[in-house]
Amino acid sequence: MRLTYLGYRLALAASLAMVIAPVAGCRRSPYIDQTKAVPHDAVGLAATEDREVKQAQFLENKLAMPMPRIHPPRTTSNPEAQEVWELTLQDAIKIGLENSEVIRVISLGAQGIPVSGFEPTFLQPFASAQGAQLGAGTLTSIYDPAIQETQIAQALSAFDANIQTQLLWGHSSAPFNNAISAGTFIAGARFPVIFNQDTWQFATTLQKRTAMGTTMAITHNINYLFSNSPANVFPSAYTSNLQLQLTQPLLGSSPTSQFNPNPLPSGLEANRAPIVIARLNADTAVWRFKAEVMAMVRSIEQQYWVLAQQQVRLWASETAVDLGEQILKREQAKFEVGAGSVPNVAEAQEQLERFRLQFVTDTADVITTERQLRNILGLPPADNRRIVPVTAPTEARIQPDWEACLAQMISFHPDIVTSQLLVRISELQLLAARNQLLPVLNFNALYQFNGLGHSFDEAERVMTGSTIRAIDPLLRIQQLAAGLNPQPGLYNNFHAWQLGFVFQMPLGFRGPLANARQAQYALLRQRAFLQQVVHQTTHLLARFFLEVDANYKQFKTAGRLKQAALQRLEAQRAFYENGTITIDRYLDAVNRWANAVAQEADFKSRYNTSIAVLEEAKGTLLAYDNIALSEGPQPAKAYIQARDQQAGHNQHPVPPNGPYRPSAGHGTIVPDPVAPMPPPDLGPPGPR
Repeated sequence: MRLTYLGYRLALAASLAMVIAPVAGCRRSPYIDQTKAVPHDAVGLAATEDREVKQAQFLENKLAMPMPRIHPPRTTSNPEAQEVWELTLQDAIKIGLENSEVIRVISLGAQGIPVSGFEPTFLQPFASAQGAQLGAGTLTSIYDPAIQETQIAQALSAFDANIQTQLLWGHSSAPFNNAISAGTFIAGARFPVIFNQDTWQFATTLQKRTAMGTTMAITHNINYLFSNSPANVFPSAYTSNLQLQLTQPLLGSSPTSQFNPNPLPSGLEANRAPIVIARLNADTAVWRFKAEVMAMVRSIEQQYWVLAQQQVRLWASETAVDLGEQILKREQAKFEVGAGSVPNVAEAQEQLERFRLQFVTDTADVITTERQLRNILGLPPADNRRIVPVTAPTEARIQPDWEACLAQMISFHPDIVTSQLLVRISELQLLAARNQLLPVLNFNALYQFNGLGHSFDEAERVMTGSTIRAIDPLLRIQQLAAGLNPQPGLYNNFHAWQLGFVFQMPLGFRGPLANARQAQYALLRQRAFLQQVVHQTTHLLARFFLEVDANYKQFKTAGRLKQAALQRLEAQRAFYENGTITIDRYLDAVNRWANAVAQEADFKSRYNTSIAVLEEAKGTLLAYDNIALSEGPQPAKAYIQARDQQAGHNQHPVPPNGPYRPSAGHGTIVPDPVAPMPPPDLGPPGPR
């Protein structure tokens, strides 16, 4: 069938649309927001900074940054500050989150006592330059999820359209020993034949890979040739062609090797697996970041209550010093009038020095604890303020339900969710490995439009369907045999096509089998890790479940002990002033009262810390403290899609045989840790 010039133009346009349409239609999913402004400097400023870095004198005796102005730290000699900073727990958490560009965490030990002291975990040196680039270290930063999210776009780049263009000029001039090599038919040539030619080549290719693994390409080639050969019809001619190529994997993908680092998988799931793996890795980074944020919030609460406890201990030590000084003055006065004795004065002096020693120790502990709290809040070691916790600790009994706590732990604990995501990643990696077990069978198709002319426009017109005067050699021979004078005819539709299959299969499949077996073992290992994580977190939940109850009873018992010690102290004071008891019993009452006050503050701090740790073990600490993680503003399209999906979930399916009557659900209802925030007002929902 012959096409007219207009028909061929339409066919060419349809072919171009077939190739370019997937390029324009394969957009990124709405959850990958590429419209966010990337926080970077201008290109010119970056180039200036790079030039300054290259020209920097690294051996200069100058600091890379100015010396910060920080107040000298407080000591036991000057423990007071210019003003008192009454800090609430909510404000402390807010300050810590605002200064949490790098997450600081205190490792929790047994009974709320840190493993390595109350200092936040420090940032260790990187193992390699690549680890430094990816943020590898002990601490977590707010940039880690964003860095991991860039791998999604990296995985999607496999489906980006690629365009390649080349433009080449050439000239050749050479003598040949025979005329045929020089492109002519000079008979009896006795001298070398000179052959000159000028060439010009232009080629552009647009290639696209689809989600099914299909590779489509369109290539436009234009070649110009000028030569001094008299055998040419035109001294200079343009040859053009347009190629439409398609390669479709039908079975499996070729194994990865140094010659084929990016094989083409076959099927939608195998091609989608790298993208889903990148998304799951990004979700894993978010959950790890959430775990670190929870640990930081727990560390802030823990250090806040420890500071409150240390200040109570300091007050008890200061009161004991005052009572000891009063006792010493009384004994010295009695000794001066002859009513006292040297042993009583010495005993009062000794106990007073013990009280003073404890007071100095508690003063240093308060200063150290406040500095540690400042450290985890991202504040300088000292300023002109002294932090005083003013939030009242929880004294009411918390009786958590074990079944509800266990259900929340399974649903919201970051370690469990992360392990579940890693299991899914291993499953997708096994899917990709099994895809390589199939032999390679590709379907290849090629269709090409050809053109020729003495000018560029003529060659393009012939390629797109225009006619050309040419000679058919077979027809010419037939005309000569019939005694006719051969005449050129009008020809068009110069095209070529090719269809076929390419089959490739290694004999043995040892490499793909080893990869598949490795992926199977990795999946089994991740499932075992998931079971171990659930087992371990369940034990941790049981531990903190016990500590909440035990610390509450210890706190209440210590409170009754403090009241009893206070009653004894008042009674012993009255007896001592009346001369009924000796000094040692009164000093012992003072010491026991101070220890009881400190012990009650200790158990009260542990009880409040254990409540926060229990919420952390359930994975609901952020919701408990009214904290929500946000990835920043999303495009309007994401809110519309989320709202439509939520509306679709709320629609109950109606069976065709009658009205639908939903029944009440069974089992424990697990509430959401954070109430979902309503999307911005974007108008009525669209059609579904």
